Amino acid sequence: MDQQEVIADIERRSRNQGVPIHVLCARVGIHPSTFSRWKKTAKNPEPTGASLLTIGEIYDALRQIEHERSAKPRARKAVRA
Repeated sequence: MDQQEVIADIERRSRNQGVPIHVLCARVGIHPSTFSRWKKTAKNPEPTGASLLTIGEIYDALRQIEHERSAKPRARKAVRA
């Protein structure tokens, strides 16, 4: 995977968990603008290279969030008798 595919994967997984990127960034200790500088856009045609260590930390945080959310008991609907 190249950097843009990794960034897209992180955004997709974050969105699937309902966690905004700025919250994920705060959890890892990076500023959201740092994450934005890694993403190639029309306004940012030459993105900054992301550190493998930081990308790993982001993936660790995503796995932790996914685990926390899958471990929560789900509310059950009341059954009519």
